[in-house]
Amino acid sequence: MPTTPHSRFRVLLKWALSIAGIGILLYVGYFYYSLATGGDRMTEVCRQMKPGMPVDQLIALASEHGLGPSMPKPDTKLTYFAELRSFGRHACRVELENGVVKSATYNYAD
Repeated sequence: MPTTPHSRFRVLLKWALSIAGIGILLYVGYFYYSLATGGDRMTEVCRQMKPGMPVDQLIALASEHGLGPSMPKPDTKLTYFAELRSFGRHACRVELENGVVKSATYNYAD
């Protein structure tokens, strides 16, 4: 059976759609994995934010773990460090006093 440009196009389209479908499935799987395991990751990070830790060390720890969206200034009283990987759903609520950590607790934004 001779191949025509139309039949070759259909074969290429079929392969392209299959590859795109696999890519979408991998992305969705990674997204749900990030949401499902984010609580454990952020609980551990919040434990590392000990009372008495200076803001400079807090900022370094947040940067190391890819937390955001912004970094506190020394005069900040309350801030949240959200895990960007889970789109901010898992975070640490950090209370500051005189430029040091007063307390840090895990926070789930639903």
